[in-house]
Amino acid sequence: MSNEFRKAFTGFGCELLDRIREAENEKLSDAAFEERTLGIQNATSAMIEAGVDEETIIRMLQKYWDLRLSDATDFVENSKSIK
Repeated sequence: MSNEFRKAFTGFGCELLDRIREAENEKLSDAAFEERTLGIQNATSAMIEAGVDEETIIRMLQKYWDLRLSDATDFVENSKSIK
């Protein structure tokens, strides 16, 4: 009977540890995404404030943050509406 009990719980600690690691990695990914988004918003706002034209801002966002045209345009529009 003790062998059956042992077999039933073999690997349980590893599974639990894996789930904890996955949860922590997910939190880190969310934090990295938020930080990236804030960086893009700040850079966009700074370029608008500096008087850089929208086309240039969009090109820079696409080049340096690898954004799609629609995403870069959204960042510009959002930054303009906040100002």
